[in-house]
Amino acid sequence: MNQLISVNNSIYIPEFDENNDCYIDKSPYKPYERNCIRYECRCKAGSSFVNNVMFKQHIKSKTHKDFIKNYPKYYKEVDESKEIINNLKAEIELLKRKNNKLLLEIKELKEENSFYDCE
Repeated sequence: MNQLISVNNSIYIPEFDENNDCYIDKSPYKPYERNCIRYECRCKAGSSFVNNVMFKQHIKSKTHKDFIKNYPKYYKEVDESKEIINNLKAEIELLKRKNNKLLLEIKELKEENSFYDCE
């Protein structure tokens, strides 16, 4: 029997520690969480984890430690750019809606004004 299951993937992004001015690993999972999201890590092709235990094991690898150390150099700008782009897309959508609403108001006012011109 074939079944379709949904697989949620996400890219793992380390957190910035303001106190030490560096990036650190913080587990994206809550303790005892079920149906966890699969995270892919960019430290190595095909590297991923699906729970807290796998995450803790993964961050011990030398490849991952090098990735965290060099994260600002290779990935920080890309991740920040994606966030900025998403925020700007949301802002554009809100402005489009506001613009459409104002265009409708203008149209209604013109129709009202032309009604009074006929009298």
